[in-house]
Amino acid sequence: MELNKFLPYQLSVLSNKISAGIAKYYRQQYNISVSQWRVLALLSDKGNQTAKELTIKSQMDKVRVSRTMKSLEERSFISQQACPKDKRARRYKLTTQGRALINQVKPKALDFEKRLLKTLSTQQKQDLQNCIKALNSQVDIITEEI
Repeated sequence: MELNKFLPYQLSVLSNKISAGIAKYYRQQYNISVSQWRVLALLSDKGNQTAKELTIKSQMDKVRVSRTMKSLEERSFISQQACPKDKRARRYKLTTQGRALINQVKPKALDFEKRLLKTLSTQQKQDLQNCIKALNSQVDIITEEI
């Protein structure tokens, strides 16, 4: 097997390069990490989420999400409250400061994406989205079989 031709490896390398590039920008401009950005973005899309929900949606492990939540709370970007139905669980939401930050960062993230995709034609962009969707569905099927 040639590792550089193995699709999972190629996707991992690409993902790491994109994350590293965007993380450099987030860190320099806003002093936040990729994991912090992901949690802030998820909470801005749909607030009041539990750590478990954020773990599933972000595809990060529980420990990383927990550390990220703690750091965001310490910086007053998010707040927590007990869940009404389960007092042990906590729901998290953006604070005013967190919403202001994500509103500054989102346009920059969209610009990064635009610059990344500008090399692709409109059809290639659509094909890429279709491929990503198909591969996500197929990996779910495969992992259920294991």
